[in-house]
Amino acid sequence: MHRSDTATRIIALIHEQKTLPEDAIGLDTPLAEAGIDSLDALNILFAIEDEYGVTIPDEDARSVRTPSDIVAAVERLLSEGSRHE
Repeated sequence: MHRSDTATRIIALIHEQKTLPEDAIGLDTPLAEAGIDSLDALNILFAIEDEYGVTIPDEDARSVRTPSDIVAAVERLLSEGSRHE
């Protein structure tokens, strides 16, 4: 999967978990600025873990500020083969 595919899917997953105006969030939009609180962020991360079959370590989850951060974490985990069953 290419970065643009991953980025597009992660933005879509965010929209599936949180009702936002279509243009409310881009890759570099701070999640808090888009109205995503900590519970929303947790649900989004769970959905992403399920979608990609990865487990995002707590230290990575705590450092997520933008969708771009999520994309980077997922792509790193996928390249490392850190998939869960």
